[in-house]
Amino acid sequence: MKTTLFVLLILFHCAPGLSHAAFFQWSDQDGVVHLTDDPKKIPKIYRDKAKRVEIPDPPRRPENAAPTPQAAPQASAPEPPAPGGHDERWWRNRFAALRQELETVQDARARKEEKLVLLQRERRIYHRARDRKAVNDMQAALTADEFRIGELLSRLAELELEATRAGVPAEWLR
Repeated sequence: MKTTLFVLLILFHCAPGLSHAAFFQWSDQDGVVHLTDDPKKIPKIYRDKAKRVEIPDPPRRPENAAPTPQAAPQASAPEPPAPGGHDERWWRNRFAALRQELETVQDARARKEEKLVLLQRERRIYHRARDRKAVNDMQAALTADEFRIGELLSRLAELELEATRAGVPAEWLR
């Protein structure tokens, strides 16, 4: 796990072009909103409804480029550079999007757990094959949700680490 995280962090910092990604968003039959950066992960029944969501990075000036001419500064102090090359709104939006998706998945998982309990009761009472299949399907869905929650927590931790390294103020991370 640590090795994977380390490799991802190295790739993230070495390839800034890869950090600008398109995300795909869709809602399932329960109304749960899902996001992914890989269109192959979208279930076939939702591919037609999936929307492409762009999260643009602000343009970066090459380090060896000459500074662009600016108007003469007024009597105010120069504005400090943005932490990590991004402004407050960018940092807040990234954290809010991850936290919102995490909350959505966790809420959906709680509803699925409740449904699983009901399905397990039906299975004990009736002993039907379709009840056993429904229980197995729900357990698989819960496992997938647990995996997604783990991914989101990992991405949130990576973003917090990046923000810490960039010197982002703590109030921007809320």
